[in-house]
Amino acid sequence: MPSLAKYLQEKFKKQCPKGWVCICEKKLVSHSIERLLGYAPQADMMLENEFTGERIWIELEVSRADPVANHAKFSTAHLVEPLPQNNIFVSMVSRHVQRGRGNLAAYAIGLMRTVGIRAFQTPLLPAHNGDEIKHLNHLPHSELKKIELGEKKELNRAISVAGKVGQAHEIDIHFAANVVEVIYNIYRWNQDIADEEKAQHWQRRRIQYFVFNSKSKLFAPSKFAAYVKLATGKQNSFPHLNGLTGMSLASYSEIDYHYPVFDGNRAWKHLEENLYFSKLLLKDTDKETQESFWKWSGGLEHCIQINSAETVILIPPDWAY
Repeated sequence: MPSLAKYLQEKFKKQCPKGWVCICEKKLVSHSIERLLGYAPQADMMLENEFTGERIWIELEVSRADPVANHAKFSTAHLVEPLPQNNIFVSMVSRHVQRGRGNLAAYAIGLMRTVGIRAFQTPLLPAHNGDEIKHLNHLPHSELKKIELGEKKELNRAISVAGKVGQAHEIDIHFAANVVEVIYNIYRWNQDIADEEKAQHWQRRRIQYFVFNSKSKLFAPSKFAAYVKLATGKQNSFPHLNGLTGMSLASYSEIDYHYPVFDGNRAWKHLEENLYFSKLLLKDTDKETQESFWKWSGGLEHCIQINSAETVILIPPDWAY
């Protein structure tokens, strides 16, 4: 195992939150199933809640050439020996992993959800670029101890994305765990709002915080884009909800009205603090972003109300997608 991953294991175990038990190198299935599969899937770290029995299986992808391999191991093992619904898979991927491979792994999370695994992928040490991660990965433990890596924040991020923020209509609401899910939600909001029938669910709302995809030049309300939904209860009861479906205007509006679990302040703070989005007033963004925003919003006066002096734009980091 790379030096950095081993070091993080030790730090996570020492900083394990009260009420949780942390076990390193935990095997996923029984010995008999290992023999059947011909391989032995295990996680770098398993956190178990002493009161609820909930388990979080954490994979630390520091420099793996193909991080989706662990997604495949967990998924295929689950087909033979299904994980209980209170078991959650969290892959943490560093910037040393090539971006395309990291994005492929993020979309593979949707496949894991489709077969009934409650799965998430989130950044690992996002403040450090690929070269810095590579350097850290070759340092001995004695040197790593001298560097402030913010290990507690990393562990808290894993627990945060695994935990749901609310529940409604047999749907669990979670924060988006990575930029790919936010980008998908931006796409979904714009697709739905362009459909006259679907747009009726949204009506007209005053929006202050927007997320921006600089590649597509599309924006969306951050309160919509910062959350994802997963089916509650029996696995595969709602396969159409288990994948990377993001939000929809219909489900968002109904949940927001009957079960106010969406929180605008928590949404943008999550994007800024956990996913490293930049938060700027519209007037302080570059000319290209401002032009893109006014061009995009020009035909949306019927569904969004904008106060240009207060409008805030949340921009994902370039390295993330």
